[in-house]
Amino acid sequence: MGSKISEAALEARRAYQREWRRKNPDKVRAQADRYWERKATAAKAVEEKADGETGL
Repeated sequence: MGSKISEAALEARRAYQREWRRKNPDKVRAQADRYWERKATAAKAVEEKADGETGL
């Protein structure tokens, strides 16, 4: 599945993404918030599972 992409194409993609992020800071922030909410929920689930196994 790992298709090769030229360095020029990679740089073009990176430039577009940088520009998009610069123009859409609210969307970038919202995505980061959703990401960390999922991470916190997953960590809590792991912690509760561990607590249940140890009988605490």
